[in-house]
Amino acid sequence: MIKQEIAIISDIHGNSLALKKVLEDINNRGIKTIINLGDSLYGPLDPKGTFELLQKHNVISISGNQDRFIRENLSEKTDFITLEYVKSQIDDKVIEWLNSLPFDTIYDDKIYCCHASPQNDSIYLLESLEKDYVAIKDKNEIDALLTHVKQSIVICGHSHVSKIVETDNKLIVNSGSVGLPAYDDDLPIYHKMENYNPYANYAILSFYDNSIKVDKIAIKYDSESAAKLAELNNRDDWATWIRTGIV
Repeated sequence: MIKQEIAIISDIHGNSLALKKVLEDINNRGIKTIINLGDSLYGPLDPKGTFELLQKHNVISISGNQDRFIRENLSEKTDFITLEYVKSQIDDKVIEWLNSLPFDTIYDDKIYCCHASPQNDSIYLLESLEKDYVAIKDKNEIDALLTHVKQSIVICGHSHVSKIVETDNKLIVNSGSVGLPAYDDDLPIYHKMENYNPYANYAILSFYDNSIKVDKIAIKYDSESAAKLAELNNRDDWATWIRTGIV
């Protein structure tokens, strides 16, 4: 018998179309608790609409590196066209919410929640960046990053690729990305993250009397409309990532 169910979402990146479908699916399953692991609004899409959906559904949210990026650049004009677009779309209520987001949180004394890793919102917890590929870190290396985390369950995002990893000490769940199924980055070295499909991803944690189940969920939505919005806002690269899940 299920004692508790929790939906885990992350990396929405302003994709309200994807988020709406994910929230509908969560609601249809009767799940009441939703935890959002950050990078909620940044992107050439619909930051204000995304915020409103999160508020409407009483989603528990923490900050991601891109949420921090918005906060740190509110007062000065930058050369980042997507950042300036996001800033033009959000109001004081959204800014107040962004400023209120914690770096991490603990849910129900048993789940540690962070965007990337406990040390840094930009350092992958599970992934190791090699010269020509992305690998999974050694389990001892993962446990070392979680030394000060007392909880046996850890949930994270940031890489946009869903994973379930069990070490000697922890169960770690990366829920993947709701709104952006692929991207590339130059830091700390050039790398690509790809899902090879355009679906919106999230995860469900189910607690039974003596066990835990993790479900990785992929939801089809109107990704073409989201891609066209990215194009309208001068991000053809985002449009490709949203359409295909490939860089």
